[in-house]
Amino acid sequence: MGWSSFIVRGILVSVLFALLQGCATSSLFTAYPTQATAFKKIISTNQTDAGIATTLAKLDEEREGADAMLYMMERGRITQLSSRFDESKSDFEFVISSFDEQDLASTIELSKAAAQGSSLLVNDNAIPYKGAGYERIFTHHHQAFNYLGEGDLEGASVEFRRVALEQRVLLEKHEKEVANAFEKAEEENIDLNALTPAFSGLDPVVGRVKSSFQNAYTFYASAAFWESVGELNSALVDYKKALEINSGSQLLKQDIARVTYKLGGQPSNTDFNQANDNQGVVVVFFEDGFVPAKSEIKIPLPTFDGGLISLAFPYYDIQHWPVSQHLRASDEDFNDLGWTETVVDVGALAVKSLKEQVPALMVRQVLRGYAKYELQKQAESHGGWAGQLIATAYNIISESADRRSWLTLPQTGQVMRFNLNEGERVVTFSTPLAHTNVSLDVQAKRTIFVRIVNANNSLITQVYEL
Repeated sequence: MGWSSFIVRGILVSVLFALLQGCATSSLFTAYPTQATAFKKIISTNQTDAGIATTLAKLDEEREGADAMLYMMERGRITQLSSRFDESKSDFEFVISSFDEQDLASTIELSKAAAQGSSLLVNDNAIPYKGAGYERIFTHHHQAFNYLGEGDLEGASVEFRRVALEQRVLLEKHEKEVANAFEKAEEENIDLNALTPAFSGLDPVVGRVKSSFQNAYTFYASAAFWESVGELNSALVDYKKALEINSGSQLLKQDIARVTYKLGGQPSNTDFNQANDNQGVVVVFFEDGFVPAKSEIKIPLPTFDGGLISLAFPYYDIQHWPVSQHLRASDEDFNDLGWTETVVDVGALAVKSLKEQVPALMVRQVLRGYAKYELQKQAESHGGWAGQLIATAYNIISESADRRSWLTLPQTGQVMRFNLNEGERVVTFSTPLAHTNVSLDVQAKRTIFVRIVNANNSLITQVYEL
């Protein structure tokens, strides 16, 4: 065997090793949004039990893979919207355990070292999915609703307290991760300022939210739950947190005034939206559409010897951003009960999360780009035309952005609250393209949560009696 052949074979072995490491993830060469199309399609009132079962079985096959956390997020939401609360609870317990394992620093470093070693010659899809901050909050949010679906108020209260803690911990963790990324860039002499302007097009959407993970929809659900079970101080805290994020919300100002009054305070706002003694409370949670998927952009980067390499980055096409619909409620006599109000733009959370990851993404992509460029040069130098062809083909095929994210989440989370006289009531909920009737057993001084999910122009409804 000649020296040149030895080099080529060495490169091939290295590439094969990298591929084998990366193939633990199904998203390595098939973009995740393409895979998720089937998951989103199954969320509809028009789907059969057999169709849902087939999709759930396919997702279950990913339970042992490197991206198991992501697939179980999708599975947990599908099972929950099918009212399979126990199954959904199991899926989200898996996800929560995965997040907890990541929090064990020693475990993280060991797994990261192996995965990122292969990702250096492949792409970020070779790194096991670890979830974004907003996805972690939504995991606990969904788990709380699983307990509510089973009538387990104690379990729901535990999850609502956990999600409040998670939102505080994530704030500190996020600041450390951003600082570490800038330190790494400085160590590697990578000029982030030269690359980050490519992401400035995302700023109009990023500006819609204050944080990438603080979720007023979850704060509102938690506050309404605490109020319904008489934990008024906890309710007031969470209503105020939701108002900090949505400072113009009249609904939240009513909620804060009402709870303040119940606690013996003197609120300046006299509009309480308070139920009379013969009325029950209906709190509506509306989840509209699907959160947009990541797209891809290519950014050219000059090399040290005058060459040029093209790096792939995840991106969001905000030029075609979906417009969320609102939900209207009316009673049996067609009296208007109100419209939902958006309290969280999940798409904006996702975009802001990506924007915050840009420094770390830049460092990995630049190091990967230089490594692949060096590999190509070595192949050309020692492997002749065959080595050059292999290295070039490999670089083209493997250079793809990491477009993974939880895609069955809604585009927006919206809320509404109204009071109804006790008795059997039928409420009509409608969007411009769909409507549904929901029968409610309204009891005086009791609260009912009504959750409506608008997916594929069908309204999925769930009723939780507290």
